[in-house]
Amino acid sequence: MIRSLRLFCDLVQTQSFTEAAQRNYLTQPALSHHLKALEEKLGHRLVERGRGQIRLTRAGVLVLEASQEIVRRYEQLENALKEPTSEVVGRLRVGSIYTIGLYELPRYTSIFLKHHPKVDLLLTYLKDTEVYEAVLADRIEVGIVDSPKPHPQLTILPFKKERIVLIVPPKHPWAGKKQVRLAQLHGQPFIVPQAEFPVDEMLRKTNIRVKVMHAFDNIEITKRAVEVGLGLALVPRITVVDEVQRGTLKALDLADGPADRSIGLLTRKRAELSLPARKFIDLLTAPLKARTSHS
Repeated sequence: MIRSLRLFCDLVQTQSFTEAAQRNYLTQPALSHHLKALEEKLGHRLVERGRGQIRLTRAGVLVLEASQEIVRRYEQLENALKEPTSEVVGRLRVGSIYTIGLYELPRYTSIFLKHHPKVDLLLTYLKDTEVYEAVLADRIEVGIVDSPKPHPQLTILPFKKERIVLIVPPKHPWAGKKQVRLAQLHGQPFIVPQAEFPVDEMLRKTNIRVKVMHAFDNIEITKRAVEVGLGLALVPRITVVDEVQRGTLKALDLADGPADRSIGLLTRKRAELSLPARKFIDLLTAPLKARTSHS
């Protein structure tokens, strides 16, 4: 029963039979069989499929709320029973904004899984607001966001600071510079990766206004637009390391800021974190020298 409830929760979270099946090392037909068996046991249809979306029935909403709590408590029980052995095992759900999840976390997750191979680490890429919602709803244990905002039900831990750079195409007049002043950005055509890095929020305390040519919900598309000369963009330096090395983009420092953004970790204040979650947070907040020897 617990397994079926966990599969149901994963299906709703991923909105994909294929992804939920892969996450649980099942075939799609096997997942469908589990769902059908759960519906028959409870006597209610839980989901309706249509146009690529999985919609919950009224019964499905009620079952989802109960299932999340049941699965969470069961996982806590499993972890508590295993903790006396000092063995780090169990499922760990982490949610991160795209840029951190795609560009920063891989090196940390590699170290973590090397030391704790029995942990089932599930990393989900979410928008900033979705990370807060997922932590508060207990769908994930650890959330990772840009410029964390205080919340009465959340604990915030500093993770790191990211250097922000201006990217320009290699043939741009500024391509030979190492840095630019903020005032130089006034009136310039900009490509905005609006999902989690709004330019207007960075510059709202200044008198600088840029011309937003395009706003994309994807940093990769943003980079491609800059490469072909559609505008400039402010992005975290780590997201353009490969392009700078290949020479398809030039990265310029901001001489007079804002040059950094803070990245923070979110957890629920009253939640008892699992041992895998505590170990993962320890790794992310450990001094640089301690990370490779983390245990």
